[in-house]
Parts: sequence; structure tokens; C-alpha cells
Amino acid sequence: MKLNETLLIIRQNLIKIYKQYETVILMLLKFIIVFSVITMIGSSVGYIGVFNKVEVVLFLALLGTFLPEKWMVLGFVLLTPVYVAMVNLVLGIVSFVFLWVLYLLFMRLFPKESLLIIAAMMCFNIGLEGLLPVIAGLFGSYVSIIAIIIGTFIWFALPQFSLIIQSHAATKDDILSIFTNLTEGGIADIIGDKTMLCTIVVFFSVFSIVYIIRKQSIDYAPYLAIGIGLIMHLAGFVLAMVFLNIDISMGRILMTTLIIAFIAIPTQFFSKVLDYQRAEIVSFEDEDNYYYVKVVPKLFINTNHKKIKRIYNTKVEHKDYMSNISMPTMYRDQERSIDD
Repeated sequence: MKLNETLLIIRQNLIKIYKQYETVILMLLKFIIVFSVITMIGSSVGYIGVFNKVEVVLFLALLGTFLPEKWMVLGFVLLTPVYVAMVNLVLGIVSFVFLWVLYLLFMRLFPKESLLIIAAMMCFNIGLEGLLPVIAGLFGSYVSIIAIIIGTFIWFALPQFSLIIQSHAATKDDILSIFTNLTEGGIADIIGDKTMLCTIVVFFSVFSIVYIIRKQSIDYAPYLAIGIGLIMHLAGFVLAMVFLNIDISMGRILMTTLIIAFIAIPTQFFSKVLDYQRAEIVSFEDEDNYYYVKVVPKLFINTNHKKIKRIYNTKVEHKDYMSNISMPTMYRDQERSIDD
């Protein structure tokens, strides 16, 4: 058996297992993601208290497991300011106002894409933020990159907000002055952050390249999109290091690019496999238009084999003792088709 056939059989068997236990797997993944997000929020703001106990986090994660996407996003909007307010009241108010406005303008309209905001913060936390524009370009729409940019902004904005507010007392009399400092100096510092701006530009460029190429009717377009997108990811940060003096490790960029490749290529492979050798152009017309459509069949390996099993009956001889004549009787061979 060829290597590609073996890989296809493994793929089909894994997909079959996934579909058999799809509900359990998805619930388990949601539980892990919600638990990780709540833990990340508590650790990032430095909160240590009742809401940071394992029992409470497990309960909140279990509750979030059974919620649909839009309620998960709303829970993130409401829960994050609570954790932040436990550390600093003013920062909690600022984060609540910002996230609530963001929810009204974007999250409630695009609940599924808004999950990428949370995913962006998680990927930044583990150092795989470059994976998001590649995966979103392969499977998402242009709304996805907006969510990724928002998540990137939040990730870089939180430390700046913390530095500004830590220099003031968190009393009610100082709230107005803190808001003034945030709007005058804090926003300018965040927008002027070269690392954040370079990251957003590189993410947008990688996403656009991957999205445009995978839409083309060329053979192996998704894999070509992954390759060119990773080259753009590597080149973008290298140029930022050379010309803008961005403090990024070259070794980390190379390692991250390789890890993204090892994740993105199998993800596309398990998504769909096309048989480009049997691709054909179909043309048809109606009263207004003439159409050219490229048809590429999906590739499947038939793992059901038919075996023919022959059962031979023995020769039985009957004797008539009255006439002393042998009367042999033969049974026909029987064939039975067994479908494995």
C-alpha cells in the first residue's frame, strides 16, 4: 500500500472516530478552553482570591461548556472586568466600558468570529499568535481578521493601562483624573507601540495572502497559501527587526514558523482532500450568463473489501441395499459473499 493511501485511510478512520464521539469531544474541548481562559484572565491581572480557587474556576468552566458561542462571548465580556476590578477598581471600570462597547458594536453581530478575540489572547499567552491569521485565512472570512486585530490590541493594551493606573490611587476622587490620563497619554502610547503595529500589519498581510490564494482555482491552493503565508510571516518580522529595531528573537520567529507549519498543514489535510488529477472544467449557460466551473472531486479510499469464501460439501454416497446399486449424490459448491 502506498504512503498516500495509508495516510488517507488513517485520516478517514480518525474522522470516523471523531464523528462517532463528536458531542463528547466538543464538550471536552470547550471545557478546556473556558478553563484556560478563566485561568489566564486571573493570572494576567494578578488576582488572588475567591474567584481564583480551583473549585470556582471548575464550576465556571463547566457552566461555560453548555453555553452557545454568543453566551460564551458575553460571559467573557462580563467576567473579565470582575477579575480586573478585584485588583483595581478603576481598571475594572475602564475594561467594562471598553468591552461592553466592543460587544455592542462587534461581538453581538459576529459571535462566532468574536471567539477569535479570546483565541488571540490565548495564542499570545502561549507564544503561537502567528497561527491565527493562517488558520483564519484558510477557513474564515474577512471578519475574522478584524477579531484577530481586536484581540491583538487588547493584549498589548492591558499592560499600558496597568502602568498608568498603578501610578494613581484607586479612589473615587481620582477616577476622573485617571480617565483623563488614559485618554490623553495612554491611548497615544498604545497606538504608538511599534511592536503592536508591526504585529497587526504582519497578521493582516499573512491573512490576506492566505485568504486570497486559497480562493483561487489552482491545484493545491490551500497548501500553496500556507507556504506563502508562512514566508510572509517570517519576512515581515525580519524586516521589522532590521528597519524598526523591534525586540523580537530571530530564533523564536523561526521556531514559531515551523510549529505553525506543522499545525496548519495537518489541519488542512483533515479538513478536506481533493483529487486534482480528476479535476475538470464544466461549462453551462442560462439566459443571462455563461458559466465555467472547475469541479474537483474529493478523495476517498474504499476500506470495505469483499472476500469470496468457498465452502465445499463432501461427497455423500447412498446405497440401496435392495438393488445393491450405489446412488451418489453431489451437492453443488456454494459461494457466499461476505462483506467485511
